[in-house]
Amino acid sequence: MTTRSAALAVLLRKTQWLLDDLAFEIGAGRANQVDIACVIDLLESVIALLREEQQQTPHVIDGATETDRDT
Repeated sequence: MTTRSAALAVLLRKTQWLLDDLAFEIGAGRANQVDIACVIDLLESVIALLREEQQQTPHVIDGATETDRDT
């Protein structure tokens, strides 16, 4: 795992935690517009990083079949 993909993995985990917290706050009726705006900003950043990652990741085409891999 590269440093870049490790950083992306950490950001995705932090995003997951934030979304969990937001879901709880919304369910309890305590979320406000500031909380939601922060999540929107974070998600837009995650989208941009994922798009960059997709462009940077080499596409590997494996022509082997499952039986070829097993033998």
